[in-house]
Amino acid sequence: MTVENNLYFNFKSYKHYQTKALQQKPKIKPRALLGSALGVGCAMLALTKVPQKKNSSADEIMRMLVTAGAANLGGVLFGSIGADGATKKKKYKEAAFQMMNTAIPMLMVGKAQSICDNSSKLSKNAPKIIASASAMALGAYTATKITNLTKKDNEPKRKYTIKDSLANFDDIVATIKIGFKEVDKKIPVSKILPFIYIYSGSRSGSKE
Repeated sequence: MTVENNLYFNFKSYKHYQTKALQQKPKIKPRALLGSALGVGCAMLALTKVPQKKNSSADEIMRMLVTAGAANLGGVLFGSIGADGATKKKKYKEAAFQMMNTAIPMLMVGKAQSICDNSSKLSKNAPKIIASASAMALGAYTATKITNLTKKDNEPKRKYTIKDSLANFDDIVATIKIGFKEVDKKIPVSKILPFIYIYSGSRSGSKE
């Protein structure tokens, strides 16, 4: 048995795996990126016409979800130009996952924050951070689980990746905006939210 065929001694260089990873890495398509950016822009413009409720976590979450939805819709619509039916279906499925990956953790974070705020023992920063982190993790797991339960037998299982976790950064922002408003005033992390949604939407539109 040669070394190349031996299961226990089949070593390959780091460069080999790096090249393989680059080949498998999905590329963001310009049309999908443009569509996602336009979706976010339109959503933000439309939301300026809607009166914002002060100190309302439900209002904050609604605005985030509308923007995320517009990003995914724009990315898929523009990314589907010239694509066949099967590819379009994959893009819409990816968009559905991206939205679940955004919405479910965010809603769970909002609920966790609400529970903490209504409890004298849990209203301090440490319990709220722990509760929010747990809600985000559970929400991400739930989104992946639902996706795998609804897939067809011939489709591969969805695996939660580092790229997927990037989309959950909006849940961290939601946590800050909902429960740590003073932090958001000093460090306006919410300013980068549109770029996260654009990335999420362009991933959906670039799915092959």
